[in-house]
Amino acid sequence: MNLEEFRNNFINEDIIAEATNSNQHEAEVFIDLAVDILKNDYSLITDMSHCYFKFDKGTKKYKNMQIDAAYLDLASNTINLLYVDFNRDETQNITNEFISNKSQLLINYFENTLKGYFAEAEQSDPAVQLAKDIRANIGYIYKLHLFIVSTNKLSKVVKKLEQPDFIYNGKTYKVDLDVLDIEKIYNTKLVNFQKDDVIINCQDFGIKGIPCIKAELETDQYESYLAIVPGKFLADIYKKHNASLLEANVRSFLKFTGAVNKGIRGTILNENEKNKFFTYNNGISTTAKDISTIVTENGLLITSFTDLQIINGGQTTATLAATNIKDNADLSGIFVQMKLTILKDLDPDLIRNIAKYANSQNKVKTADLNSSHPFYVRIEDFSRKTYAPLVSGEVIQYKWFFERARGQYEQPMMQMTKSQQADYKLVNPKNKKFTLTDLAKYMNCADMLPHFVSWGGEVNSAKFHTNMEKLWNKGNSYCNELLFKELIGKKILFSYIEDTISEQLWYQEKRAYRPQIVAYTFAKLAYEAKELKKSINFLQIWNQQSVSELFKQEIAGIGKLVFDTIYDDNRSTANIETYCKKEECWQIISKKDYSLSEEFLSILTSSSEQAVEKAIAAKEQKFNTNIADELSIYEKGSNYWTSIIERGKKQGVLNYYDEKLLLVAVGYCNGKYLELTKNQVKDIVKIIEKLKENMIE
Repeated sequence: MNLEEFRNNFINEDIIAEATNSNQHEAEVFIDLAVDILKNDYSLITDMSHCYFKFDKGTKKYKNMQIDAAYLDLASNTINLLYVDFNRDETQNITNEFISNKSQLLINYFENTLKGYFAEAEQSDPAVQLAKDIRANIGYIYKLHLFIVSTNKLSKVVKKLEQPDFIYNGKTYKVDLDVLDIEKIYNTKLVNFQKDDVIINCQDFGIKGIPCIKAELETDQYESYLAIVPGKFLADIYKKHNASLLEANVRSFLKFTGAVNKGIRGTILNENEKNKFFTYNNGISTTAKDISTIVTENGLLITSFTDLQIINGGQTTATLAATNIKDNADLSGIFVQMKLTILKDLDPDLIRNIAKYANSQNKVKTADLNSSHPFYVRIEDFSRKTYAPLVSGEVIQYKWFFERARGQYEQPMMQMTKSQQADYKLVNPKNKKFTLTDLAKYMNCADMLPHFVSWGGEVNSAKFHTNMEKLWNKGNSYCNELLFKELIGKKILFSYIEDTISEQLWYQEKRAYRPQIVAYTFAKLAYEAKELKKSINFLQIWNQQSVSELFKQEIAGIGKLVFDTIYDDNRSTANIETYCKKEECWQIISKKDYSLSEEFLSILTSSSEQAVEKAIAAKEQKFNTNIADELSIYEKGSNYWTSIIERGKKQGVLNYYDEKLLLVAVGYCNGKYLELTKNQVKDIVKIIEKLKENMIE
């Protein structure tokens, strides 16, 4: 698929069709797609929210301005501002003049904010709330990061995107600019896509290098170093590279906890304590693709890093930068210990495990989010083999495609002919695709956790993953075909709620906070059913592949209740987006009076009936899992099990009973036993899990 073919598909299928289906503006859909790419493919942002505001009657005091999305990322001391350029017609060139004009509109918003343009405006408007937050946190803001996203193509005449600093009232703000054009979007869909490496040269930050010691380890997977890093160097590289310097889960963690650790800040600012920073602080853990080193008379120095990633210690780094910015703190004399792993084999499981164990002390273990967890693998398996019921008027059965890993849906099509693409899309329609973050959103809405959902994709997914693992460890048979079908029922209902909310006049007047309103409406609907010992029949929604019209009245009524609550002037938190993230908001909404109609109650199922269905499905899954596990034991072969026994005995991680069971596995593979008992299969699987934890498997 060439660029023009991709652009045509992207505009018509991904944007226009989705906008029509979801009752959104085309530009709004494009923003969501662009933000996803900026965050997950290019690692340039942690988040971005719809925040449209336009002023085109400029005065001497207040200049013309426009923003379409924005995010105040205090964790990286940055305000992200986005302008969307959606063109559905022939491809145009993005020129230097266009970039200059649109960038200035974004900067003008920031300048007008500081001048007080929004001081008397209605606070429920997202652009006004953003302006208020900017003024309240102006001391921490170091950089403006401007984004222009477009379905046009960057002109070859445009060579550089550097922007001059913005100076206001004697304070200097760095300005970065990135243009996401259609060609960059296209590149992310290619099988061999890799974002450009970030190369950090120590000399660019005023030091010759970082003193280090290399650990002599017998492995060809990675190299390890221990280093002493100046605090100023850490702060400076963070101020320059921020989001791209942080491993994805660390970005989530900082977003959840906030930027500044008071204890770290206090140590930095207290002259008597500053020289003890190295002793007090746990240090940071990092990975890199490569480094350059030199040998000096004082030992080994790291002179440059390629794609340095902080996987633990993001808060230490962020606080160093924030304290330097806000308090003008002198970071000389501050040093941080650093463990650095150079990954020779870019095994994603190895990277995730490094992140997981390095972050094991964190209260919110966002690093535990792991798309290779057996739960997601099983959901993926169901999505590939389970066809949706054939409903009236349709000829071809389709599947709901779970994209467990990024690019699974798009990348196969890039190698297909048009005819093959058409066949692929018939069975796997694009509007039936959903991701891991989507899955977490649907599940947490149905589980009445809308305040988690309001945190956004990464944090909500981590919250879901934590709860899921607890259930999985008790017994994984709950993840079965019924759960998959009910998951799709939740997805269908979620989309229906989105459409219904978008149609309401009270929503159209504001056109803000739709994700939060939808999440709370879904959760409140589930809550009201549960209070009556009833449940939404998600299996019926799966069977019909649609939602009964009886839902519409209830969704509209509950949606208005949610809308009125979050816009209530007496809410405890002025910022609506922040308010929706609080459990307090859910407690208030859940307790508000609402009566479901008798007609609607008739299509709900009883909780007891649903419990019986789940028990039957779990029993079937347990049987299927046992068969699959027994087959897996046989397919591994006797040599595999013999080597496991030898390594287990050598490392002292097998007891007498473990060894006997693994010898049974050897005998089974050699034909000594015709079959294994259920308990033998279960116990052999448990042994393998134990060995994985001890890292010999």
